[in-house]
Amino acid sequence: MTFASVRHRWAGFLGTFVALLLGVAVISGSLTLWAAAQPRVPDHLAAADAVVASPAFQPAGGGFPVYRPWSPDEVDTLVRRLSATPGVLSAVPVRTFYAQRLAGGAPVGDPAEAVHGGQSWSSAGLGGYELRGGHPPVASGEVVVPAAAGVPVGAALPVLTAAGPATWTVTGVSDGPGLYVDDATAAGLADGVRVIGVRLAPGTSAAALDAGGLGTVLTGAARSAVEWERDTRTRWIGAQLIIATVLVGGFVAVFVVSSTCAFAVTSRRRELGLLRAVGATPGQVRRLLLTEIVVVALLAGVPGALLGAFTAPLLAGPFVAVGLEPAGFTVGVSWWALGGSVLAGLVVGAAGVWLSARRAGRLSPLDALRDAAVQRRPMTRTRWAAGGLAALAGGGLALLLPGATAQDKPTIVLLSAMALLVAAALLAPVLVVPLVRLLPAGRGATGVLVRGAASVAARRLASVAAPVLAAVGFAVLLVGTFRTASEAVNIEDAAAIPATAVAAGSSAVPGLSEAAVRAQRGASTLPTVVYLPSGEPVSAVGGDASFSAPAVLGFQAGQRVALRFADGTVHTLTVSAVAPASSVLELPRDLVRRHDPNALTPVVHLSGPFVPSPGATEMTARAYVEREASSENDLVDLFLAVLLGISVGYTALAVANTVLMATHARRQELITLHRTGATTGQTVRVVVVESLLAVVLGVALGLAVAVPALFEARAGLQEEIGAPVTLVMPWATLAAVAGGCALLAACASTLPFLRRRMLSVGARTMAG
Repeated sequence: MTFASVRHRWAGFLGTFVALLLGVAVISGSLTLWAAAQPRVPDHLAAADAVVASPAFQPAGGGFPVYRPWSPDEVDTLVRRLSATPGVLSAVPVRTFYAQRLAGGAPVGDPAEAVHGGQSWSSAGLGGYELRGGHPPVASGEVVVPAAAGVPVGAALPVLTAAGPATWTVTGVSDGPGLYVDDATAAGLADGVRVIGVRLAPGTSAAALDAGGLGTVLTGAARSAVEWERDTRTRWIGAQLIIATVLVGGFVAVFVVSSTCAFAVTSRRRELGLLRAVGATPGQVRRLLLTEIVVVALLAGVPGALLGAFTAPLLAGPFVAVGLEPAGFTVGVSWWALGGSVLAGLVVGAAGVWLSARRAGRLSPLDALRDAAVQRRPMTRTRWAAGGLAALAGGGLALLLPGATAQDKPTIVLLSAMALLVAAALLAPVLVVPLVRLLPAGRGATGVLVRGAASVAARRLASVAAPVLAAVGFAVLLVGTFRTASEAVNIEDAAAIPATAVAAGSSAVPGLSEAAVRAQRGASTLPTVVYLPSGEPVSAVGGDASFSAPAVLGFQAGQRVALRFADGTVHTLTVSAVAPASSVLELPRDLVRRHDPNALTPVVHLSGPFVPSPGATEMTARAYVEREASSENDLVDLFLAVLLGISVGYTALAVANTVLMATHARRQELITLHRTGATTGQTVRVVVVESLLAVVLGVALGLAVAVPALFEARAGLQEEIGAPVTLVMPWATLAAVAGGCALLAACASTLPFLRRRMLSVGARTMAG
């Protein structure tokens, strides 16, 4: 009976099938990406049998561990200790530094890769890299380059380091990716050592390695713990998007299945009532609906899981390109992801149909067999209660606005608007009818019929308008709020810069070299990280101050504090002042430069004309602020695009599915209209116009909530920063969401009429 029901009621299950197929595909693809996105051993340590990591500080509130550098004496002690262990072939400190090739005086290559582009030649073997020609660097000014660079042995190689431009002589070519210099040069350009790579003789166990309490010995897959911090953060960002995609995809799939099943139960009242009348128990009715969804979920789950699993590898390149995964990210097939996604599809389907099945089981046979073209009760008590509570919550939050602080107003506005959007979606059946009655009927028969049908079928109209309302409202609200807030932040940050023009690193470099900074007239700070005696890292800058500490650290003026610098050396300094409003330590610039030779300056606030330097560019303060914020804004835009894309896509699917089911359910009504003289074209036009009317009402209600909220949020931001802020209205987002819903609704309205027997008397109905 279940299989026959699914086969003969294909139109009613089509939307559920597509929703589950896409939902399982999203979950399968996301799980496959997540399985491939786990930390891996860095390429430059791939040939090391073991690595020793420096002591790590784990933040109390969670987060990434921070490895503090060893002091030079600790490095020497560890290297001697490890080298003396039987079976150890070499123990090599890993020293890396910023080094980037120059071509025509301009930096080339990926600036993120250039941060660790320079390495000591002794560490090349830890990655399994070998010399392909020439000889290793043995003196200052010599370098081994990658074979892929195409630079011959003996050529002069212009480079840019944190110190400034330099010209090195190529002495060799290797199969490694970096620029390798002699160990002494690397020690002078790099900051502190945090990792020592160990290579063992064949048959030697790493169990004998002992760091003597100065570090942790890592072997096998555990070596992935010392991958570059930027790679760890990049993987974390990608993981957040993957997790959010799974959660949103699963949630909206449940929503679509639930709304579809609710509409289907309403359309099948006569059939279900007949089953109850002939003796079916409420439990049997519930099991029938649950079994139908299980069959559909299995039919959709298997191809959906395969679709997601085989689509995921195609996303590896784009994930790397947009900064969600580090370079070298690859994706393979994960069998547990396939099985897990199919199981998730079953859970999503069961969750979506559960409430509808319970309601169907409570149907009274006589009540269900009553037939009425006019819906008697478009709103259930539960819907009234939920909608009323959401409206009260939104209104209550709005009442808090007059007494709220400028900082709290945007948040309160956002929460209030979201609650009101939920309320409007739940109360849509009672909101759409008055709006329809306000519309003129027009002179044509189509307008009269559409207006009349919409007035007596509020639930059908609201079932299309509600998801459109939610999609338009949330999309406009979230995107508009974020972009308006970004505009306010840019205005505030630009106003805080004391100069109208700045010198900053171009997009081709990670920052300004010391030589570029010294060439300019202006003020700048040199960022670094220092470590407290507890091992906690603290952001610091080198500037004009002697030693100023932020009040949050609890230091007192005159207090002596031991600080470990980026090169691992420890100095005890006297606090000269405490800055209540500061968040960073302020140190003398020459002290920071002496202990962090690899530090780069982000910007110089110009007080004189700009002097061209390799990697430096001149721009306005506003342009600099916008550029610095662009990477974060682009990332947030990507998150919004993915999450809203999934949500809006499912919303459009729900709209199309509801329209398709409603059109099939109205078949007898449409046949009657056709028999009374309406042509097929006129009948189709009535259905399409009614569907588009529902979409228009949904868009209007969504904008009625979202747009005033955007103006209130803009007012709060203006009050907070004390400057005018331009409201950024996301017109493109609005057009895409509204247009997509309208297009799918129109297509779904016409789809049933492609069957020649749609308006034929005596043709089989959906019930079979």
